[in-house]
Amino acid sequence: MQCLKQKKISAWLFLVLALISAMLFFCTTVAQAQSEQIPLAVRRLVLQAQELLEQRNYTAAAKVLEQQRQQPQHHYLIDFTLGNIYLLSEQKELAIPYYQAVVQQRPHHGASWLNLAQCLYATAQYEQAAQAFQAGYANPQPDQPAQPQLLYNAALCYLNSNKPQLALPLLRRLLQEFPAQVQTSWHAALVQIYLQLDQPLQAVEQLELLVQKTSADEQRRWRAFLVQQYMVLKLPDKAFAALQDYIADDGLEARWWQLLTHLHLEGARYPEALVTLKVLAYLRPLSAEERQLLADLHLNLGVPAQAVSYYQQLYQQNPHDKRLLGRLAQACLNLHQSQQALYWTQQGDPATGESADVSLLQLQAQLLFSLKRYAEAAAIFGRVAELERLAEKNSSGKDSGAAWLMQGYAAWNGELWQQARKAFEQAERYPAQRKRARQLLHQLATVSSTSVVR
Repeated sequence: MQCLKQKKISAWLFLVLALISAMLFFCTTVAQAQSEQIPLAVRRLVLQAQELLEQRNYTAAAKVLEQQRQQPQHHYLIDFTLGNIYLLSEQKELAIPYYQAVVQQRPHHGASWLNLAQCLYATAQYEQAAQAFQAGYANPQPDQPAQPQLLYNAALCYLNSNKPQLALPLLRRLLQEFPAQVQTSWHAALVQIYLQLDQPLQAVEQLELLVQKTSADEQRRWRAFLVQQYMVLKLPDKAFAALQDYIADDGLEARWWQLLTHLHLEGARYPEALVTLKVLAYLRPLSAEERQLLADLHLNLGVPAQAVSYYQQLYQQNPHDKRLLGRLAQACLNLHQSQQALYWTQQGDPATGESADVSLLQLQAQLLFSLKRYAEAAAIFGRVAELERLAEKNSSGKDSGAAWLMQGYAAWNGELWQQARKAFEQAERYPAQRKRARQLLHQLATVSSTSVVR
């Protein structure tokens, strides 16, 4: 993202430069015309149009020149001036054919190529704009040195037209021919090019140069992007070494601790991830996702009391997130608080049209079973089985055999023999539970025959 942002900023800069160039070319047109022995009538028309332009009377200026343009052998300067009129009046699409007419007559007219490039870019004709910038670079104004910015503009236009393979040789040429004028934006464009060409190692080389050549916030952005690329390329040692250097140099910058947290998580170093995440929390407010990660790490690392506190805060802010209820219940179980864990699972049981969470219901049923509330457990296991049966029909979930079997166990323990028998019969339909369900049905027939049927 930073690279894309850099590209957009660079594009804006070169458009401003191109517009300034167009104005200068217009103002110097008459002086150049005198050295080219332009016919006096043409010179007068151009001067008249320029006077109207200074008054911003674009329509009248264009009208003065359009009449002369109807002549079979009209002069190229008429087309060039008309193009400038439409360019300066923000009608760039109308300026394009006039500049094209000039370069057809005068292929080495650099000013027309550059103004044409600007108009093509403004109308999203990026590949043609790139070609026009290249032609403008190849045809500089008299006594003017080659402008490397024009090749850079062409490269950016190729990038905008999704032709990075055409942009690459232009940037390489710039680095080779203008070593004393190298700009960081050239390296930034190369990063984008190499990434689009799926050459990430070459992109990393450019990023390493950018880190060396920039400072302050710009350097921080490139440092962060470099570490991200190290992580994408599975180079954790390089990423870790870089982050250690950045923290030593700029330890209060939150993004280093954020990246270090992700690096520790990828390496399954959870205690270290918890430490860096806590440091990050001191440097800036954590996002909801980061706060949940903080709670998860406390839970997984055996600090359930702290996890409960974090989960409760998150649940207060987002009471519709049933995953938080499951984590709250698990944290309470780790604290041996079964009743409190049951409470949290029951908060996710919808009273109205909202869909039930199967995993939360399953945990609720297991908790009821462990608390010897067998009738309630059997009812919830039955709901789980029905929900999973519906999911089977849609081919979107696992089979419900295990849930039917658990309902049978719960009903058996609650001496609900008829409900237990029906549950085991349902479980018998599933291959994974068939053998056990048949054994239980056989045992149930013996047990229930000596008990009062309920």
